[in-house]
Amino acid sequence: MRIAAHGLAIDAPRGWDARISRRGPEVAMATQGQAAPEPTLHPVLHAANFALPEDRGDFGSGAVELMSSPHALVALLEFHPDAARTPLFSDPGMPRRLSPDAFSPQQLQRTLQGQAGAQRFFSEAGRAFCLYVVLGGFTNRNAVVPQVNATLERLEIRAR
Repeated sequence: MRIAAHGLAIDAPRGWDARISRRGPEVAMATQGQAAPEPTLHPVLHAANFALPEDRGDFGSGAVELMSSPHALVALLEFHPDAARTPLFSDPGMPRRLSPDAFSPQQLQRTLQGQAGAQRFFSEAGRAFCLYVVLGGFTNRNAVVPQVNATLERLEIRAR
């Protein structure tokens, strides 16, 4: 299943659900000691190897609570264009492969029993992003991370 919107596209692997939506005003720059930029809407891509609920937060709240050991959730969140020039987003290009060792329960936005996460900030095509991946089972990461990597390889980011 291919979906595309807002300069993002993904050919979701068989058995994966994917959605692209837009979120509200970005305030991340204010947390870096700078004035908040003018409100804009930024896209968020969610892909999961289980059915995504309609009501879910940017970092997967509403979905991560439904996950079990074989599940994975990929969230790609865009930030304000000005953020692409900051040190936080200085890594060039989205990582297309993550190691099972990149995942840890300590990298979750909210700790849920047995789960693990990985988070990377980067810029690509002049745009600033956070890639956030949650695994339903930390102990099952060696089996699930190859599925995540296959999904990341199918994700496209274009200049706006």
